[in-house]
Amino acid sequence: MGTSTERGDTRRWILRNMVEWLCALLMIAEPLAAMSLAQESQPAEIDFKIPAQPLGSALNAFAVTSGWQVSAASDLTTGVDSPGAIGRYSSEQAIQAILAGTGRSYRVDGVQMITIERASSAPAIPSVVDSSSISRQEQPEQKSKKPIKVPEIVVKDVRHSDQDTTSYTAERVNTATRTDMPLIQVPQSVEVVTQKVIQDQRAVRVEQALRNVSGVALGDVGQSGIAADVAYCRGFPCGYFKNYLRNEDQNQVLTFRDIANIQRLEVLKGPASVLYERSQPGGIINILTKQPQAERYASIDQIIGNYNYYRTMIDVTGPLNESKTLLFRINGAYENTESFRDVVRGQRYFVAPVFTWLVGNNTTITIEGEYIRDRRTPDFGIPAIGRGLASVPDSRFLGERFDTFAIEESRAGVTIDHRFNSNWRIESRFRADRSTATAYRTVGVAVLPDNQSIARFVFDQLAPISSYYWRNDVIGKFATGSIGHNLLTGVEIGRQHASYDQAAAPFSAINIFNPVYGTAAPVLNRTPFSHGFANALGWYAQDQISLFDNLHVLIGARGDYFYQHSNVAGVDTKAEDFAFSPRVGVTYLPIPQLALYANFTRSFIPNFGPFTAARNQFDPSMGTQYEVGVKADIVPGRLTSTVAVYRITKTNVLAADPTNPLFFVQTGEQRSQGVEFDVTAQLAPGWKVIATYAYTDARITADTTIPVGNRLPLIARHTGSFWTTYDLQGGPLKGLGAGIGLFAAGERAGDLANSFELPGYVRTDAALYYRKPEIFTRTNLIAQLNVRNLLDQEYFYSGGQGRASAAFPGAPATVLGSIKLEFY
Repeated sequence: MGTSTERGDTRRWILRNMVEWLCALLMIAEPLAAMSLAQESQPAEIDFKIPAQPLGSALNAFAVTSGWQVSAASDLTTGVDSPGAIGRYSSEQAIQAILAGTGRSYRVDGVQMITIERASSAPAIPSVVDSSSISRQEQPEQKSKKPIKVPEIVVKDVRHSDQDTTSYTAERVNTATRTDMPLIQVPQSVEVVTQKVIQDQRAVRVEQALRNVSGVALGDVGQSGIAADVAYCRGFPCGYFKNYLRNEDQNQVLTFRDIANIQRLEVLKGPASVLYERSQPGGIINILTKQPQAERYASIDQIIGNYNYYRTMIDVTGPLNESKTLLFRINGAYENTESFRDVVRGQRYFVAPVFTWLVGNNTTITIEGEYIRDRRTPDFGIPAIGRGLASVPDSRFLGERFDTFAIEESRAGVTIDHRFNSNWRIESRFRADRSTATAYRTVGVAVLPDNQSIARFVFDQLAPISSYYWRNDVIGKFATGSIGHNLLTGVEIGRQHASYDQAAAPFSAINIFNPVYGTAAPVLNRTPFSHGFANALGWYAQDQISLFDNLHVLIGARGDYFYQHSNVAGVDTKAEDFAFSPRVGVTYLPIPQLALYANFTRSFIPNFGPFTAARNQFDPSMGTQYEVGVKADIVPGRLTSTVAVYRITKTNVLAADPTNPLFFVQTGEQRSQGVEFDVTAQLAPGWKVIATYAYTDARITADTTIPVGNRLPLIARHTGSFWTTYDLQGGPLKGLGAGIGLFAAGERAGDLANSFELPGYVRTDAALYYRKPEIFTRTNLIAQLNVRNLLDQEYFYSGGQGRASAAFPGAPATVLGSIKLEFY
């Protein structure tokens, strides 16, 4: 554990840096304040060239030209023509001209954010408008707010990226039903982490963003200390998807997912097999990536932190031709870091290109790829002594200097979307993934009887994996009398392959309290240990039934066939599994702002992967959930909340063997039940809040070797978070903002045997911002300072579920300073 002197020095260093950074922000703000006030004296006029055309197309053209964010439901634009707007207008004058005579008006939702709605009985604006027909005296005087401009400005129907960069709340989600559905109508708990939250908290890992979701805990993969964003939802491992296709740890992903191209995270809680094939019963995390935009935009973002942390991110998007039918986007990142942990360091390269072809008015083809090269030091944390953790400094590393974990990942995919008419469309998604892990490392396997040293093995490992998945959906809306239907049906096929070569040998023990590094690495010769493949086929159907305007029923079912063939140490094994996964949900809205919901759903997941290094095939795990809850959308887009009560039972559970961290056991039956609460709000202009709480009671309910009633490892009974920011809305310091947050977890069992515990903690984070639009011509500035663990709290964020790899210390107080420039 860190000494008081070290932590005192750290606190003084943090305080000094915060003061210096704040002074720097004020020095930047002061000379720019006068410029800002001068620029805000009157709305800027723009040259609009929008001829008469369908209203939907005109709104798209307006969004591209003005930079405003426009939300419009398709039923308000279909079959409606706009007179257009040609000439020089302020953006407000232009939107009034475009809507003139259409029977539509607009509602202001925020700075440069509007929603199209049906017009009231007020007289319509004349349909022929030029730049002189609407004088400033006839329009309400409005200062140009000049917000930071973002590229996601297309008119929203089923897309949601326009809201993500300005708000903490989300009104619509696709993950739960794979159709565009208001969040309040979904009969299952769904939470969204928007791009605005990710940016404000300066999250550089997915797990850092997931702290804003109730009932999500951090985990570890393979007891290696290399956590591939492993998380637990409602007490069980979360399944990962990216753009609705599999993105699983160990089967597609072997390292951290990069944050650079992530637009938002949608967390669907509870079993999701009805639409996502085999998946864990706790829930899934669907990562939605940034997509090409029709407006040119570029940004460069430089982050610097203590422990020699450097990260550079770029984002470039825009059209490739004059007609804007070919669009592109490229996100990239480079990261180099050391650590508060002795010896530990890491380096990463990441690039993600995306290309979209608007083939016509009804067809879109998107091709996207990713490449990651990651190399870092594996770290198996600190051990348990007795019922607690070894009393050593947070910096204590118990591996060797030669320990290396190198990952190379590549993936490419294509999405084809074709709309037959306003009611029916098809969507086809395909992706190929290839990943290779190479490791030469020591692993702690047991604390020796003297409680002074750890026995270790050294491994030379190679694990290539690959997968191919293709999914095809038909989505349509129709009515049977007065009852509305939103139907989704489809088929999914996939194949994945994994192999594992290794060499292993006993290695010298290391003293926990006085480690000596430098033992020469032995020469090992890898040999094939296991290889296998799996084929998957699934077919599914779902119907969202609107019995009345305030009563909705969701019914779905899926059948799955899964075949796997593996060879371990020359012994072939085969398995064939069939599964049926239903889901039934009901949502009742007594008033439009309040929904009561209930659901029953099941999950199915065979156990397959390169690191399940046991010599047998495991039975598939099954999960069943019952859930009821209340959702409130008190102020749409500004104040939303969910309260959920659930019970999940999982059978044939695969977990780390407490006697050998290199193998796994199936513990029989586990049960998780609890209560969750999430709220996101914009309480006033510039004031945003996220608050969460979860009570999770996750235990073993049937087993032959582990005591019934034991708590599941790494799952705290009580967890919660609170984050709030405020941005000054006017005056000479306009553009300055600040944020503060708390992230808390109670004590957690360290392993299945409950032989030790990880203590609870409360971590405090803080942030300072300065945002200056138009610091140069068509250039925005964002300067930001984030401090994690502001009070330098000693805590352990997770563990390896074994006594030799018992706990992973959280970083001491950490400062991240960043400068971002946006060009448009």
